[in-house]
Amino acid sequence: MKRFFMVGLLLLGTVTSAASYRVKPGDTLGGIAARHGLSPAQLQASNPRLRGGALQAGWVLTVPERPTPGRRYVVAPGENLSSIAARAGVSLGALLQANPQYRGGRAVWAGATLQIPARGGAAPVARPATGGATIRTASTAGGRGLWLWPVTGHHSVSSGYGERELLGQHEMHYGIDISAPVGTPVVAARAGRVLEARADFARGWGWTVVLEHGGGWITRYAHLSATLVRAGEQVVQGQLVGRVGNTGRSTGPHLHFGTYLRWGPGENWTPRDPLSFYP
Repeated sequence: MKRFFMVGLLLLGTVTSAASYRVKPGDTLGGIAARHGLSPAQLQASNPRLRGGALQAGWVLTVPERPTPGRRYVVAPGENLSSIAARAGVSLGALLQANPQYRGGRAVWAGATLQIPARGGAAPVARPATGGATIRTASTAGGRGLWLWPVTGHHSVSSGYGERELLGQHEMHYGIDISAPVGTPVVAARAGRVLEARADFARGWGWTVVLEHGGGWITRYAHLSATLVRAGEQVVQGQLVGRVGNTGRSTGPHLHFGTYLRWGPGENWTPRDPLSFYP
């Protein structure tokens, strides 16, 4: 029989519980997460001892409850609007329509309460605000202040994280676009090592720099006009790594800034909303 633990899921004033799962021989983090409709990062967020990558048969893991359409839901650590919509079986557009305060790429924080829309009925696709939003840079030495804004002096976000329409196609945008003139300096959001510094036109990134940071974090700086570091190089926070451009699949000068959490070898990265790291 499964045991149950209390979690922050609010169903019209009633708190439900999250299931537990006992790890079996041969289980993997990705396999357990997929079985329950989760990303590895979400499973790690509910089970802190998994964050180091260890997994042992016999461990009992807490599995977050699935958001239920037509109810209210309290956001758990490691979740974002895209993952919540996917687990609830609704579109991101419908979720944004029910929670308009998060349109335009605004971040959602752990502990925030969302209304999960009922299934059925066509919901308009929410599009990012074209006028951009002003974002304050992190100014403290700890907490979210560990992340430095990558384009100093330019805080207008022309396209936020989430579902959008680009060149007549609907797509998920796993990052944010920061408007700035071609040639504007782009700096490392955190100290780390350069994984890539190259032209990646096959995937639409244009000239791109990818950095690996402590704790499994990855950042991408794309559509550059120039890369100013080399693969394998160590960089410090605030170091110049490139310049804003308009290369690759781009509709105007800007920096595409993406943040990811690595959960396995290769490009097993879970996208995260970059704005969630800035107060």
